Amino acid sequence: MSPATVSFWFEYASPYSMVSALRLLYALSPKRMPLSQAAASLMRGSPSCEIPDLSETNIVFRPISLGAVFKAAGQMALPNMAVPLKASYLFHDVARSLDTLGQPGFPLQKQANWPPNSTTAGRLTWMLTQGTDYINSLNAESQVLAVPGRVLDLAQTKVIAEWVWRVYEAQFIAIDDIGSPEVLAKLWDLYVYQPSKLNGREVPEGQMAVELAQSDAVKGGFKDNTQEAIDNNLFGAPSFTTEDNDMYWGNDRLFDALAHHNIQDTGAQKTGGFCVKAKGANL
Repeated sequence: MSPATVSFWFEYASPYSMVSALRLLYALSPKRMPLSQAAASLMRGSPSCEIPDLSETNIVFRPISLGAVFKAAGQMALPNMAVPLKASYLFHDVARSLDTLGQPGFPLQKQANWPPNSTTAGRLTWMLTQGTDYINSLNAESQVLAVPGRVLDLAQTKVIAEWVWRVYEAQFIAIDDIGSPEVLAKLWDLYVYQPSKLNGREVPEGQMAVELAQSDAVKGGFKDNTQEAIDNNLFGAPSFTTEDNDMYWGNDRLFDALAHHNIQDTGAQKTGGFCVKAKGANL
C-alpha cells in the first residue's frame, strides 16, 4: 500500500502554523530535535506538541496567503486579535508550546513588525515545493510544469521543512524582516542552496532565487495555490487536508489528519469530506 498524503497549509504570519512546522521538521529529521528522550516521552499524548510518525505518510507543504483566505471566508484579517484576551492567550500558548518543543524565544506579545509582509517568502516556498527541476527550469526555454500539491522525495521534503522553520524563526524569534529580499536570500543560501548542493541537487543561490520568486510563473503558482485553499473551504491556518478531501483545522488536529485514512479504512467515518471537491460537502 502506498503512503497516504496529507497537505499542510500554512502562512508565515500564523503563529500556530509555526508550531506545526516545527513538529513536522522534527518528525522528518529526528536528529534535528534538541529534546532528550525523557522530554520527548513526556509530550506523548499532548495534541499540541507530540511529534508524529511520518514513516507511512507523505507530507506536502502548501504555503498560502492567509489574508486572501480570510477575505474569501468573510472574516476580518486578524480574527485572533479582535478579542484582547484571546490575543494575549495566543502568544502565551504558542510560546508555551515552543518552549516544550525545545525552541524558546517566542515573543509573549504582538510584535511591531507582525503581521509581516510574507508574500515573497510564500512565493519562494511555493517555488521550493515544486522541486529542484522546476526551479532550475524557470530560466530555461522548456519550463517544467507546476503540479498542485506535488509530492517530492524525502531529501527535498526535509529541505523544505528546514527552510519553513528558519523563516518562522527569523520572523518570530530573531525578529528579522522576512519581507526583506536580503534576509530571505541569506536564509535561502544557508538552508536551501547549501543543503541542496550537498544532496547533488543544485538550485540557484539566494539572490537569484528571490528574483525568480518575482516571475509571473511563480506569482501565478502561489496565487493558484491560495485559490485552491479557498476552493477547498479552508478558513484558517494551519490546516491539513487528506487525499479524499477532508480537512482538519488547527495545530492540535495534526494527528487526526494523519490518522484519517486508517479511521476511514475501518468504516468508522461516514460523513464525507469537508472540502468543496468532496461529494456531500453541504455548505
